[in-house]
Amino acid sequence: MGKKHTCTDPRHHVHDAKAFVRAVEHACRERGLRLTPTRALVLDLIARAGAPIKAYDLLDRMRGKDDEGSAAPPTVYRALDFLLANGFIHKLESINAFVACHHPSSDQHSVPFLICNRCHTAIELEDASIVGKLDDAARALGFAPQAQTLEVHGLCARCVAKSR
Repeated sequence: MGKKHTCTDPRHHVHDAKAFVRAVEHACRERGLRLTPTRALVLDLIARAGAPIKAYDLLDRMRGKDDEGSAAPPTVYRALDFLLANGFIHKLESINAFVACHHPSSDQHSVPFLICNRCHTAIELEDASIVGKLDDAARALGFAPQAQTLEVHGLCARCVAKSR
């Protein structure tokens, strides 16, 4: 079985957006990356959202908060691209939304997500054995995997309990 981390706990989320942004700032300094004010604002908005957030919702929230007046779709998408490429956020492909990564000090990585169809909670299920098994199965078929997207939709424990 894969190594379990606190991010497999559905209650584990980014609770302190400021601390999360500080952790990313630290990771950027260590890696020689530039976290611009716009990138930091997008990151902060994602961390504060508490649920997956779409790019145009980020754009709406940026308007009025962006000191540079550059809140436009290309600006948001460039910031998202930077944050994704460096492992600070994840994109949930099936719902076209973004969530903060629970461990911003690591490089970009694949993790399965459990997505609640009712409350839209997204649980980052870091389990290296799942990622490894998919990679191994692909390689056994002669396939050279470059990225993984594994999203399981259903109801979270809280929504299951509410429906009883």
